[in-house]
Amino acid sequence: MLKSVEKYQKALSLEPYADRTEMPVYPQINAAAGSLGGKTQAEIFFDAEAWLEALDATYALIGKPDMGFAEAPGDGAFGMAMVCRAPGRDLGENELYQFIETPYIQDSAEYKVINEMGYGAWRVKYLMDIQTPPMTDPGQLFAKFGEVGRNSAKVREFYAKRDIEISAHAATMPIFDTLSLDRTMMEFTCDLYEDPGPIMDIIANYQEEETVNTIKRLRDSHGERVAIFAMRSSSAFLSPDAFDEYAWPALKRMIETFHAAGIMVVLHADSNWVPMLDRLIQLPKKSVHVELDEENDIFAAYEILRGWHSIRGNVPAGLFAFGTPDDICSYCEPLVEMGMSGGFILGSSCDIPLNAKPENVKAMIDMVR
Repeated sequence: MLKSVEKYQKALSLEPYADRTEMPVYPQINAAAGSLGGKTQAEIFFDAEAWLEALDATYALIGKPDMGFAEAPGDGAFGMAMVCRAPGRDLGENELYQFIETPYIQDSAEYKVINEMGYGAWRVKYLMDIQTPPMTDPGQLFAKFGEVGRNSAKVREFYAKRDIEISAHAATMPIFDTLSLDRTMMEFTCDLYEDPGPIMDIIANYQEEETVNTIKRLRDSHGERVAIFAMRSSSAFLSPDAFDEYAWPALKRMIETFHAAGIMVVLHADSNWVPMLDRLIQLPKKSVHVELDEENDIFAAYEILRGWHSIRGNVPAGLFAFGTPDDICSYCEPLVEMGMSGGFILGSSCDIPLNAKPENVKAMIDMVR
């Protein structure tokens, strides 16, 4: 029987599986650990150790997956760098945290300010301003980063003791996508249409620096995989032509830079990426692992990337919440059969929902046991 790390490495290396027990299974359990493991959302949001306790209780219900999510819910929300409503503070004790997309960049003239100030320095100010309450001293922000780092070490130790592999050891987001979130989708899209120059200048001037800084963080933590959250680069937001013009060049350089440094990229591809997946063939073979949700035709995606990059996907959230174990098995069986050729991880469509039935999550895990 292969260990989880061996299963993950086999998937990333695109080797065919001898039998289905070699295929990794990854139900992405973040906030759902609370409802499955007997803790409130407020408890697991503000206390990483409470989240780990909830995960242990969850595994007792569903069995042990091969892979786990890298950050406790509160730390993951902080890393998303958006205004956030938190359970027990802004919401009910057992409500899921909520991101609020507000136009922090009030006017397109702010892009010039970012260019002159430097993206990194501007980002520090931004992160301080969006906290609840807003931070007034950069020391507060760096103390928060330190807390997140200490929690991350606890999470890694927790998984290591249980033979569960973390999907990625650090995370980043392309500047293109962060600016879209900071400006909001409609305003950012208008800015791209009216005058994309200042936006592209920021990307040209600072994306490489941000990528190098991420590599340094990975080196410091002895990590070997980085997640790229390209939240605003799918076909839900950009046409393929716009993707090629505005988002793809910098994303491609990011992945190539990580690959040259010996770092594997886990591309968390929210929404439908099938129209753009063939661009990934331009990248070095086995340099990317693509996480796909239910908006994607997973069979088409596998055919596009087969033998070049690995993928994970894509059992729908609704099926975990409202289906039956038989429904889960019916959905997963064709995925498993397809993926036996190699380079496939059986996974959920992004996060498991809070109202997932434990027997349904267990049914997915049992598909490859």
